[in-house]
Amino acid sequence: MKTLSIIILLSLVAFSCQKEISPENIVASLPTLTTTAATSITATTAASGGNITDDGGAAITARGVCWSTAANPTVALSTKTTNGTGIGIFTSAITGLTATTVYYARAYATNSVGTAYGNQITFTSTNTSTALPTVTTATTTAITMTTATSGGNVANDGGATVTVRGVCWSTAANPTIALSTKTTDGTGTGIFTSAITGLTAATLYHVRAYATNSVGTSYGGDSTFTTASTSTIPTITTTAVTAITNTTATSGGSISTDGGAPVTTRGVCWSTTANPTVALPTKTTDGTGIGTFTSAITGLAASTLYHVRAYATNSVGTAYGSDISFTTTTSTPDVYVAGFEENINIIPVAKTWKNGVATSLTGGTLVGIAYSIYVSGNDVYVAGSDFGKATVWQNGIATSLTNGSSSADAYSVFVSGSDVYVGGFESNQAVLWKNGTATSLTNGSNPATANSVFVLGSDVYVAGYESNGTIKVAKIWKNGIATSLTNGTNDAEAYSVFVSGADVYVAGYEYNGTNNVAKIWKNGVATSLTNGTNYAYAKSVFVSGVDVYVAGFEVNGTNYVAKIWKNGAATSLTNGSNNGYAESVFVFGTDVYVAGEESNGTKTIAKFWKNGVATSLSNVANNAAAYSIFIK
Repeated sequence: MKTLSIIILLSLVAFSCQKEISPENIVASLPTLTTTAATSITATTAASGGNITDDGGAAITARGVCWSTAANPTVALSTKTTNGTGIGIFTSAITGLTATTVYYARAYATNSVGTAYGNQITFTSTNTSTALPTVTTATTTAITMTTATSGGNVANDGGATVTVRGVCWSTAANPTIALSTKTTDGTGTGIFTSAITGLTAATLYHVRAYATNSVGTSYGGDSTFTTASTSTIPTITTTAVTAITNTTATSGGSISTDGGAPVTTRGVCWSTTANPTVALPTKTTDGTGIGTFTSAITGLAASTLYHVRAYATNSVGTAYGSDISFTTTTSTPDVYVAGFEENINIIPVAKTWKNGVATSLTGGTLVGIAYSIYVSGNDVYVAGSDFGKATVWQNGIATSLTNGSSSADAYSVFVSGSDVYVGGFESNQAVLWKNGTATSLTNGSNPATANSVFVLGSDVYVAGYESNGTIKVAKIWKNGIATSLTNGTNDAEAYSVFVSGADVYVAGYEYNGTNNVAKIWKNGVATSLTNGTNYAYAKSVFVSGVDVYVAGFEVNGTNYVAKIWKNGAATSLTNGSNNGYAESVFVFGTDVYVAGEESNGTKTIAKFWKNGVATSLSNVANNAAAYSIFIK
């Protein structure tokens, strides 16, 4: 009997447990879900969706997103999607939007209990003019066995910011960004360059430029190229010969492709006969790899015709650029100097001196000053001032750059090919004149001056200053784009610019709170030439090979001392008993020329120094100054 009671009791317990876990006793709840951020937004459409992580214990019978221009939209609105059933991730296409409008959206999920909503998101539809970008594919160049160069031009962003651009390539036509073989080359519109790598030799490839904005991705035309089958000799050109003296010259080369094998040596070779080779001892070695390089040619004979070729060597052999000929100068070069000398009426007369013989550029009735001289071929160009008018002289013939209605000066002249560049100022504005046509580098709201011009290839460099309202800021402009060399805390000015290869050198000064410090900037990085104990100025810079020369002056406690710095080491040109000033430096071969002036205690005498030895250009009767020197 006792055993029977226990059996009945266990049965009742088992029945009770089964009743508690039966489905009809489970209480359902609302689903749990999140809303997906909006993407692919256009003027009328967008993409969103959601992720249902829990159905609440009851089957999901409807899901989607609802949206509105008011917060917390619900499924009572007609602006909703229906995107299937069940839990998990789903995607929704939002349509019928109005351009440039803020929208609110929520994912929803419905079960037998009711409808639950995900978090609310917001997005703004784009402008009605939004479209895919317009992009073209650049021609493929620099093709080797494994690499090539392409790129593109995003001419129009379609009304929405281009967030990524580049090229994609494949052995099949019309490659897309779905491939791993693509580059990423910045954002926005404009021209870009792309480096294609990882190619297989002797293979036909297709390449397309692409650009992506919020609307999607567009492609340029499909361009084909074939990689090199085997390594070849490099491709190289010879740089024109410049800075020709009686014993030296400057050339170089540009290697566009390495032929599929690394360039292990490069330089130039020269001879008095055509087509020199690297078998000669008269050659330079200027690094490795592709790109542009500069070569210093030395040990030449005066008045001699030479031939020079750039060369580049890889594992296949040595390639040469074209043969370029040049003739060294005579053993005694001409020394040109620009400045002024007062006449008997104490009126400054703009003058040039050639080998010490003076020529007046102005008549002496009104003030005239020559600040800069440049010799090109047989033509002598001078920049200066003729009674308040910025003026340039060619072989003594004056051309006014301004009309005299406002103050103006021309401080620097540089000739490149047939183009004559002049830097100066007019009416508070720093101005660059090219062949007499003025371009303002500043807006005139604050005083500014262009003190020096240097042209290399198609790039035009200008050094000067622009006030920030109270403080002079030393600046350099490259093709009209300004870069500040100082932060505007203390006065500073850039007086001279010289470009050597890829390096830009600027000479000037910066105030340290007590004195002006002579400084030189290389690619924007400043180096002090003086310690700031006394006032000092760096007025001119010239680079010859690896040596950097700067002319200027520094107070010795009583008087200014004319100085020349070579690679930062100073040499005094005057003894400091009277004021002396070094205004301009020019290096010709191994000779260093400096123009300036020195007081004799009564008058200031225009001078030039050759390797530290002074030659007077003016007499002791009148004040004079030498501001610029050129050797040819």
